[in-house]
This record gives sequence, C-alpha cells and structure tokens, in this order.
Amino acid sequence: MAGSGLIKSLAEREQALARQLEDAKQAAQAKIREAEAKASQILAEAEQAARDLETQYRARTAEAVARIESEAKAKAEAEARAISEAATTKVAGAVQAVLGEVLP
Repeated sequence: MAGSGLIKSLAEREQALARQLEDAKQAAQAKIREAEAKASQILAEAEQAARDLETQYRARTAEAVARIESEAKAKAEAEARAISEAATTKVAGAVQAVLGEVLP
C-alpha cells in the first residue's frame, strides 16, 4: 500500500505543479498584454508629440515667412519712395533747366 500512497502523492504533486505552471503562463500572458498596451500608449504619445512638433514648426515657419515678407515689402516701398523722390528732384531740376533755356 505504501507504493500506491507514493503514486498518489506524486500525482497530486504533478497536478499542483501543472496548476502552478498554468498560473505562471497566465500571469506571463497578462504581463505581455500589459506591456503591449503600455507600448501602444507610448507609441501614441510619441506620434502625438511628433504631430505637435510639426504643428509648431509649421507655425514658426509661417511666422518667419510673414515677417520676412513684411520686411522685404517695407524695404521695397522705402527704396521705391527714395527712387521716386530722387527722380522727382532730377525731373524738377531738368524742368527748371529747360525753362531757363527756353524762357528769357
């Protein structure tokens, strides 16, 4: 009878180990699902951060372009005024010279 008790004890031990193995397997699968969820969350956050950076970059670029265009326009207008004033002065001088030659 001692032999059947040993077999029963070994069978019970095998069942206990099988349960522990199954529990460990389920715990590992749960950890894997948790890690995958965390990885998905990190990826989503990284993608959002990239989109935010792109939006900021586009906004800064648009601001820089607008500023450069405004500065270029102001410079062009100032140059145009200076050229116009110089031309007006030269034309007025030429008119006076012509009038001085034509009119006694």
